[in-house]
Amino acid sequence: MIEDSVGVTILEQAGRQAFPGFRLQTLAQTTSTQDVVRAAARAGAAAGYCCVADSQRAGRGRQDRVWTAPPGSALLVSILIRTDHPNPGGVAIAAGVALRAAIASTSGCDSLLKWPNDLLAGGGKLAGILCEVEPAAPGRRTAVAVGFGVNLRVPSFPVGVDGVSLHELVASPPSPARLLAAVLGEFAARLERVGAAGLGRLREEWMRHAAGIGEVVTATSAAGLVTGVAEGIDEDGALLLRGPAGTVRVLAGDAHVLPAKPDP
Repeated sequence: MIEDSVGVTILEQAGRQAFPGFRLQTLAQTTSTQDVVRAAARAGAAAGYCCVADSQRAGRGRQDRVWTAPPGSALLVSILIRTDHPNPGGVAIAAGVALRAAIASTSGCDSLLKWPNDLLAGGGKLAGILCEVEPAAPGRRTAVAVGFGVNLRVPSFPVGVDGVSLHELVASPPSPARLLAAVLGEFAARLERVGAAGLGRLREEWMRHAAGIGEVVTATSAAGLVTGVAEGIDEDGALLLRGPAGTVRVLAGDAHVLPAKPDP
């Protein structure tokens, strides 16, 4: 856990520079850092409220999947964002490119962005992002709890989980404090771009590091199963799939690259 004075000082400095309302809460254990930040949002916390935990009893990913990691082996953090936009798609894209950049700058590991919320490296899932909206009170901006989970020194993964840990890919993974300090700065910078000009240039950055673009992808969403060639994302962060009936927008779900069919 980030509990030594040097780590806390690094984070306090980076946090205040990135978010004027930054507040750091560190916990040895919690149900989920998302739960802590969503409760803080309901209580009126400012953007930049940040909860880091050494372990989670009920950590989760998208679609209620369980996120597990031994204590001290992963960066487990959630950050409160407030936005005037009712669709958090831009926040999710900003979070993805920011985390990719932070991992690259602190470890030298280059990763790919898998829509909508995963980072892939070394043939497995290195990190995941979860954005959950907390409905705004009258007169308040919409609150989004943005959770980041990064495998730093995870010794092994459950059967059926295609995970990879950063220590398998680089000689010296960054400390949780150093990585989080980088995430805060990268995230704040990209949120500023989204607020000023929409996804625009951020979409270009996402495309440069995206997995599966130009390939046949199947996506599951509330509307069912959709298959098509992945063309990119639109101004709302929706995945664009080109199929026989035209281009389809997938706003939420999971995408999987389909294996190429053998020639007859």
